[in-house]
Parts: sequence; C-alpha cells; structure tokens
Amino acid sequence: MSSYSSLNARLSELTRQLNQKDTELDKEVNKLIQSEEQEVNEVIQSDMDAIDRDIEGTKKNLEEGLRRKVEAVKKGIKDRKDELRQMVERAKQKPKDHAREEAEKALNTMEKNVTEGDLVSAHINRWIANQWLKASK
Repeated sequence: MSSYSSLNARLSELTRQLNQKDTELDKEVNKLIQSEEQEVNEVIQSDMDAIDRDIEGTKKNLEEGLRRKVEAVKKGIKDRKDELRQMVERAKQKPKDHAREEAEKALNTMEKNVTEGDLVSAHINRWIANQWLKASK
C-alpha cells in the first residue's frame, strides 16, 4: 500500500501533466481557431474583392450606358436643330425663288416689248423686274 505522501506526490505530478496537456491543447485549439479565422478572412476578402470588381464593372457599364444615352440625345437635338434650320432656310428661300421667277418673267416680257418697240410696256416691265429683284435679295 502506498503512503499518503507518495499518493499526494503522484496526484501533484499527474495534475501538472494534465495542466500541461490542457495548455498544449488550448494552444493547438487557438492555432486552429486562428488558422480558421485567417481562412475565413481570406474568403471574405476574396468575396469582397469580387463584389468590388462586380460593383466597379456595373458602375462602368452604367456610366457607359448613360454616356451613350446622353450622346444620343445630344445628337438627336443637333439633328433636329439642323432639320429645323434647313426647313427655315427653305421657307425663306421660297419667296426669293418666287421673286426671282417673277423678275425673270418681267425681264422676258420687257425683252419682248423692246423687240416689238413697245417702250412704255418695256419701262413698266423694267420697273416690275426691278421690284422683284429687290425682293429676291
């Protein structure tokens, strides 16, 4: 039979060994936890980077789409302005063209009057041609 002191010494030694094993196990558990945390952090960071790239790509696509829409609107406005300018110019030109046609008619009649010796009618047609020429400027 063992004595109290030898049993107590054995208990103390086994308790020391148990505490040492607990400490070693705690260290290993902490290492595993840190390793897992690092892996989780890396996965999260990787996912965040992918999300950032997706956001950046989407942002660029939206910006490009908006830029294209703005350019299309600007071009549409410019085209419409050009179209309206041409319509205004054509509208302005119609009276001038009409005045030129009338001036040409009066000059043709004047020429006929001069050829036929009708000087009174020739002077009247000269005055008419002159008025239409002024209007055609």
